[in-house]
Amino acid sequence: MRLASVTALGVAALLMVGCSPAPTAGTGPATPPAASSVASVPPPVSFAAADGTPVSGRLFGSGPTGVVLSNMGDNDPADWEGFAPHLAGERYSVLTYTYRYPARPRTLTAEMATGALDDLLGAAAYLRSRGATRIVLIGASLGGMVTAKAARPARADAVVIIAAPADRPDFGFSVTPADLAAITGPKLFVASDDDPTVAAAETRGLYEAAPEPKAWKAFPATAHGTRLLDTEHAESFRRTVIDFVAASAGA
Repeated sequence: MRLASVTALGVAALLMVGCSPAPTAGTGPATPPAASSVASVPPPVSFAAADGTPVSGRLFGSGPTGVVLSNMGDNDPADWEGFAPHLAGERYSVLTYTYRYPARPRTLTAEMATGALDDLLGAAAYLRSRGATRIVLIGASLGGMVTAKAARPARADAVVIIAAPADRPDFGFSVTPADLAAITGPKLFVASDDDPTVAAAETRGLYEAAPEPKAWKAFPATAHGTRLLDTEHAESFRRTVIDFVAASAGA
């Protein structure tokens, strides 16, 4: 059955009719972790990208389901580091990381995007090396593109793609129909209705091209990607993602 837009239905119905931002019994606490927990940032960890390049990140929480949070093109993990404790509080191993290139680059190149893909594959392998038996990939903007491309080689159990376009011809990087067709597990696509950086229609195009099972969620906002976490929709966005992970990969 085709997954509809996210509704107020429970998590049990998520993979049949959509993805609900409302918490459901059995999916974990309805409220986020305490402020002291959310503010806690663990020490850095290091791992190797798929091509052997050293990469650094931070590992939050523990559990048999590993979640990788991939940055936007600005390569700033701050938004994800604020969100990671909310996921970790649901008994997941959550990895934030930075791509190999510097933060806030003036331009992106094909080499940087390809490197980001190798970095994500290394991140997923790192979580598996620490005992994760299920992997969920979540990425925004460029991170959403590399999430789509990494899903099959990383053997991801589920993916969340946020504010990502299908193609960036300016730096020769694209999500192909074959990339999408290879994602056989549950998929959640998220966008802001009036995102000025990546039009919601572009991310919606990825959703339309992807096979079932899939869900779509749009927020009435202009925030791009992880900037949704700085808006009045932050809690709804967090619950949407957390409930999807719970329904797709468990704890």
